Amino acid sequence: MTMESREFDLIVFGATGFTGALACEYIARAVATNFKLKVAIAGRNKEKLENARAACATRAAKAKEFAMIVCDCERSSAKAMEDVVKRTSCVLTFAGPYDSAYGKALVKACASAKTDYVDITGEPQFVRECVDELHDDAKKANIAIVQCAGYDSVPWDLGTYACAKAMEARGASLVKATGHAGKSKGGVSGGTIASAANALTSETTKKFKGMGDPLFFARDALKANGMDEKMRWASPQSRAKFDDDTGYWTMPSIMAGINAKVVARSFALDPKRYSPTFTYDESDLCTSKKSALLGTAALGVIGAAFITPPVRWLLRKTVLPAPGQGPSEDVRETGFSNVYVVGKGVDSKTGTDVEPVCAHFEFKNADPGYKGTAALAVEVALCLAIPSERARLPWVGKANGGGCFTPSHAMGDVLIERLNKTENFSITVDELKKTVLRV
Repeated sequence: MTMESREFDLIVFGATGFTGALACEYIARAVATNFKLKVAIAGRNKEKLENARAACATRAAKAKEFAMIVCDCERSSAKAMEDVVKRTSCVLTFAGPYDSAYGKALVKACASAKTDYVDITGEPQFVRECVDELHDDAKKANIAIVQCAGYDSVPWDLGTYACAKAMEARGASLVKATGHAGKSKGGVSGGTIASAANALTSETTKKFKGMGDPLFFARDALKANGMDEKMRWASPQSRAKFDDDTGYWTMPSIMAGINAKVVARSFALDPKRYSPTFTYDESDLCTSKKSALLGTAALGVIGAAFITPPVRWLLRKTVLPAPGQGPSEDVRETGFSNVYVVGKGVDSKTGTDVEPVCAHFEFKNADPGYKGTAALAVEVALCLAIPSERARLPWVGKANGGGCFTPSHAMGDVLIERLNKTENFSITVDELKKTVLRV
C-alpha cells in the first residue's frame, strides 16, 4: 500500500489530552481554509474521543468531520497496531510519556507499517532507544521518525539550521551556535514535566549512562558520516555569565539538556552544512547581573528538589501542572516567546571570522508550552502528511533516505516557509548587530 492510497493523511493520537486537543483545533482551522486533508483522531476510549471531537468542533467546525479510531497501543498486539497506523501516511502523537509501553508500541508500529511519525517528546532515553532500534528500519522504508517537535526543540534546532544556511550564503561555515531564550509569557506543559520526571527514574538513569552528554543522540550519525564519534562538546552553561556577543547577563537554560542533543544530531546527520569543529551552547537572557544570579540559584534549588524522588512526587502532586492540564485561554492566546540563536562562523577560504548572525524565532499570540507547541508539532506533521509538501523534502525520493531525524534535518526550508506563513510564528535571520533582542 502506497502512502497516496491510504485512507487517511494524518492520525492524531492523544487528542483527548490538553495539548492534543489544541492541535486538533489548529488542524481543523487549517483544513477549513487552506487544503484538503483526511484526518482521524485515535485513543483508548470512544466516549472521550467523541467528547474531544465535539468540543473541538465548537471552536473549529471542520473537526466534526474527523474520523475516530479506538485503539489501545499498550494492550493491542503489534499486528493490530500496525494495521491501524498502516491506514495513514503520518502519525502525530501527543500521548506521553513516550518512554512507556504505549509510546514504544506506537513508534515501532509506524516503522513496521512504513508510516511517518512525529512526537513532542522531551525524554532523551526514548529518543536514543528509537535511534538505536529504528533508524535503520526507517532508513530502508524511506520514512521519517521525527521527535522533539514542540517548543523543545524546534526553535533552537531550526534557528541553528537557519544560522548555518546564512553562513553558507556568505561563503562561510558555522563554527558555534548559542541559543538564548528571551522575553516570553506562558507556562510549562504538564506533559513536559511528566517526561522530565520519567527521564529521572533510577531505572532510566541506570540503563542510559551518559544521558547528560550533548552528543547522546549523535554518535551513530557521526560514525556513519565519517566524523569522530568520540568527539566531545562541553556541557551547556551551568552558571550566571556575561555574554559578550549579546551584551546581556545570562543564566543556565532548563531546556539546554534536550535542545543541545537535538542540535547535535542535526549536525551529525548533515555535517557538511556546519564546520567540522561546530559546537552548541545555550542560556537564558537576563535583564541584569542580579537577575542572572537569582535565576541561577532558583534553578539550582528546583533541580535539586526534582532529582529527589519524594520531593519530586510532592511537587507534581501539589504544585506542578499534571499531564492533561493547562493554562487559561487568555494565557494561551496572549502568550508569546522570543528565541534567539547567535551564529559565529569563519570564511571557508581564508579561515577568518565573519560577522555573527542571529536567527530570531518568535511565537505570536501563542504561549510556547501549549498552543505554540501544538501548532509547531502540527506544522512539522503537515510537512509529511501533505503529499506536495512531503515531495519537497530533501531526503524524499532518495534510496535509503529515511531515518530518525530532527525537525530541521527532516523539513528544513519547507518548515521555515510554512511557519512564516502562519499567524503564530516568524523566523528571521540578520546580522547580530542589527538584531533587536527582547529580554
